[in-house]
Amino acid sequence: MNKFRCTHLFYVLLLTMPKATFGLCLNEPTSRRMAFAFPAFAGGAVCLVSTAKASDTGEAIRRSASKIPGYGPSDIFYPDILKGKWKATREIVGDKTIEYEVRFIQSVEFNATVADRGFNQASLERALAPDISIRSYEWTETNPNDLRLVYGDGTSKELKVTKRAAERTDDTASSSEFRRVTTENSRGIPMISAERTLSKWKIGSDGIVQGLEITYDMGGGGDPLIPNPMGGSSTEPTVLSKSRIRLEKFQ
Repeated sequence: MNKFRCTHLFYVLLLTMPKATFGLCLNEPTSRRMAFAFPAFAGGAVCLVSTAKASDTGEAIRRSASKIPGYGPSDIFYPDILKGKWKATREIVGDKTIEYEVRFIQSVEFNATVADRGFNQASLERALAPDISIRSYEWTETNPNDLRLVYGDGTSKELKVTKRAAERTDDTASSSEFRRVTTENSRGIPMISAERTLSKWKIGSDGIVQGLEITYDMGGGGDPLIPNPMGGSSTEPTVLSKSRIRLEKFQ
């Protein structure tokens, strides 16, 4: 993390954490490392004094981390009409059609609706491979960029969104997301890849939601934010899947 981003993240944490979470002590001399990292506090050391519950502090830190500037909005926001449970029918072009349940929930942001990414990913993977057991998943709307799945055989997968762009109107939503995918076998040996997903959604007058989704394997060694020093990607993006998705609201 460079000097600018380190300082900026510190300011973001100060601005977004609850006021009762910390106090500042500026009377003690500052170390050279602190003065370099946080020049605004070069006259004194910063003392974090916990006066709130640890859980509140953790939530504030997670929310702040999801808003690091330069990487797009904190999540994909959808029209409020999508809030609730839906039956998804996904036609994977050239493969098969599956049905599964998805849901959209209230965001921590004011007046915004987001996908329940943990529930939806687990539901999709169960539909794609019914013989695979998913032991648990970890995801929270306060830190929507991180999702972890643990399977019954001891393997796991972590999805980390590293960059996104998104737009929303009253009846549409579109997005582009880059993510790093880390899978671990039962011995804990990781394998890293990078993906990009493009999606578009349209709410019809009959209340049916139609969606298009394309997922690419980005290559490049597994991190979509690290450029190839020779220019471009180490490999050209390849299409992993194309899907047409239909959402119908559960009554």
